[in-house]
Amino acid sequence: MKSIPELKEKEQAKLSELFKKVGLFFAFSNEQFTENKTPLKEGEKYVSIGAGGYLPKGNIEEFEKGMKEIKKWHKEEVKKNKAEDKEIIYELNNHECFYTNDLTDVLSLFKGTYSEERIKKLFYKEIQNQNS
Repeated sequence: MKSIPELKEKEQAKLSELFKKVGLFFAFSNEQFTENKTPLKEGEKYVSIGAGGYLPKGNIEEFEKGMKEIKKWHKEEVKKNKAEDKEIIYELNNHECFYTNDLTDVLSLFKGTYSEERIKKLFYKEIQNQNS
C-alpha cells in the first residue's frame, strides 16, 4: 500500500466482488428494486441490510463473513503500513472536518478503532500545520 486512497480503492474492489458474489443490490424505489434485483433460489426471499441494500436471505451468513474478512484485512493493511494517522487525516478531509469543524462523523466512523482523544489531537495538529 502506498497511500490511503490506494487502500480504499483495493477495499472497494473487494467489497464489489463480495456484493456480486452474494447478490447484494441497492434500491431506493420499487422501480429500482425491480431493475436491480438479483436471482433467487426457489422459495427464497430478499432481506434488507439497511441503507437501501438487499440480498437473498440464504446469503446473509456469507455476506457477514465476507464483511468481517474485509474489515480485518483493512485494519491489518493500515497497521502493517503504520498508516493509522494518515487514515484519520484522510477521513477528516473526506468528511470536510477542517471546513465545518464538526468531527461527529469521523468520531462515529472510528468508534472502537481510534480514541476520540487521538482523532482530536490529529485534527488540531493538522490545523496548526495548515496555518503555519
